[in-house]
Amino acid sequence: MAPSPVQKASNPARPAAGKAGAIGAQGAELAEVRAQLREAYETIEAIRSGGVDSLVIGPPGHEQIYALASADRPYRLIVAAMNEGAATISCRGIILDANPRLGAMTGQTGTQLAGTAVLDLVPSAHRPAFGRVLDVAVGDSARGEVELSGPGGTTVPALLAVSGFDLDGMLLRCLVLTDLTAQRRAEAEVRTLNAELEARVALRTAELERVNKNLEAFTYSVSHDLRSPLRALSGFSAALVEDYGDRLDETGRGYAGSIMAASERMAVLIDDLLVLSRVSRTGMNLEPVDLSAEAAAIAGELRSGDPGRQVRFTIEDGIRVIADRSLIRTVVQNLLENAWKFTARREGAAIEFGRAAPEEGMVCCCVRDNGAGFDPAYAAKLFEPFERLHDAAEFAGTGIGLASVARIIERHGGRTWAEGAVGQGATFYFTLTAADPA
Repeated sequence: MAPSPVQKASNPARPAAGKAGAIGAQGAELAEVRAQLREAYETIEAIRSGGVDSLVIGPPGHEQIYALASADRPYRLIVAAMNEGAATISCRGIILDANPRLGAMTGQTGTQLAGTAVLDLVPSAHRPAFGRVLDVAVGDSARGEVELSGPGGTTVPALLAVSGFDLDGMLLRCLVLTDLTAQRRAEAEVRTLNAELEARVALRTAELERVNKNLEAFTYSVSHDLRSPLRALSGFSAALVEDYGDRLDETGRGYAGSIMAASERMAVLIDDLLVLSRVSRTGMNLEPVDLSAEAAAIAGELRSGDPGRQVRFTIEDGIRVIADRSLIRTVVQNLLENAWKFTARREGAAIEFGRAAPEEGMVCCCVRDNGAGFDPAYAAKLFEPFERLHDAAEFAGTGIGLASVARIIERHGGRTWAEGAVGQGATFYFTLTAADPA
């Protein structure tokens, strides 16, 4: 019986298997060569296209860096144009790459810096501290100030920022150094200017103290030396009328009366000037003050002083501020007395004290009346000394009261202003620090 095809094929089985194994080994080797060629081709293409910018060759600790020409890469343009010095260093502290700005700060080129120890960037005395700042792990960062070794033996103050990152299992560190020379120079200029300013302030303070002493001497002179002749002038005028009035004609008695009136007006003016001087110089004791209570007390005093007048007062409750109690009472008293005076000829006179629209961190108070009012064109003059918008024969006064009000409010850090119209009343406003509700 003829042998089966399987049997025939099975006779040379051993030699056929040996030949197939050899062919398989050759195929695997060929595939590996092809893979290496493909990898080499891809590497060459990456280098040609700018896909890589450097090669690191050698075992850890003995790396050699070969930079590749890739100036067209956008990030290289950015690093090269940075105002800060930048460098990449290996885990062993070797500079792998540095931008031109770092070269300019150290008096070297980026090519010269590559391959050198990063600790050589600073003087030897600063290297331990510099090394501690550089010692960051992957994903960590640190900041500090260093003194770089600059050109010609100089040092360059710099702000250092260092970050650690991983590149294919190798720890690299990125350094960014900002030149602080201009900042240090500016700080030195500021210190010089501050010293000059302090000297000027001390000089001005001494001058102010001298002026205040002269003002105090003048105030004493006004208070004592001028009052005596004024009293004499007024007294002799009164004696002249009393003792020799029958010998004087009407004109002579009129002259004597004018002398007495002028003397009395001068005395009032001196008193007001002294008040203005006092509010400008006196120390302040700031404390919570209930302005509503102060206004009510002053309104009661005005009614008691002239019980024949019918004036309706409206005083808002609960207005509290931080102020010097004595000085702020002078403000409220001046404003309410003004309102009392300028409503003297008004039927159904009304005076209000209350709050207006507040400003941030401040309380705005106002005194409103329906009296004589004033021409709004001259509102700015109301708070200047000796400025009067009404004839003295019509409404008495020296023009000092509102100047004192403005000065007191100014010393408290507030402001004053007024609104009004002729024959339609006036409203005076002032702002003060609001009292703490607690």
